[in-house]
Formats: sequence, C-alpha cells, structure tokens
Amino acid sequence: GSDGNVGNVIRAEDKANFAALIQEFRSQLNAYGSSVGRQHLLTAFLPAASAEVDAGIAGSIFNNLDFATVQGYDFYGSWEPQTNHQSQLFSPAANPNPNKFSVDSAVNKLISIGAPANKIVVGVPA
Repeated sequence: GSDGNVGNVIRAEDKANFAALIQEFRSQLNAYGSSVGRQHLLTAFLPAASAEVDAGIAGSIFNNLDFATVQGYDFYGSWEPQTNHQSQLFSPAANPNPNKFSVDSAVNKLISIGAPANKIVVGVPA
C-alpha cells in the first residue's frame, strides 16, 4: 500500500481497525437516525490501487456501507516518468507502466474482496 504523508504510522492492525471504525460509525448513525427519525447514509472513498486495497480495505466494510466510491482517476500524472491515461476504463496491452491501473481493475478488485457491485460507484474526473 501507500504510506501516505511522511510521519504516518502504519500498523498491521490498521485494516481491522478501519473495519471496526466503519462498523461503529454505522451503529452510531443508526442510533442517531432513530432518535431524530431520519436515516443517514454511510459512504467511503476508496483507493483504486490493488496493493492499497489489500493493505487497508476489508470486504466486511460493505456490510455497513450504503455505497463506496472508488477513485477512477489520477491513475497516472506528473509524478510518472512518461505520459499515460489519467483515467481509463481498461489498461491497454501496450501500457508501459508496470501498474496497469484502470477502472475495470479497480472495480474487479473490490468485487474480489466481497463488495457487492451495486454498492460500487466510480469517481470520474471532472
């Protein structure tokens, strides 16, 4: 996965703790919703990179999310040594980058860990 900002503390239990946080958040939202007579959605913005999903996203979070938006853009950019598609549905066979990022691979990765397809929203560049 990605360590994010310099100084971030990355621990083996982060994935399980994130799932527990989502579960507790859902529980508290449901309780609050009951007290005010309204339902509230719980959503998440998730990474597209397979390694980042493996490092931090448990499929069980989808039991508590109404939907999740997967990043469908910024696959490549100015940080890369060569020009590439910023947002692509499929990775072309001639893609010179070893990371074959695409909307297709991102969505299929989430489905492979247990995400129902009807809870996946693809973020698009605007």
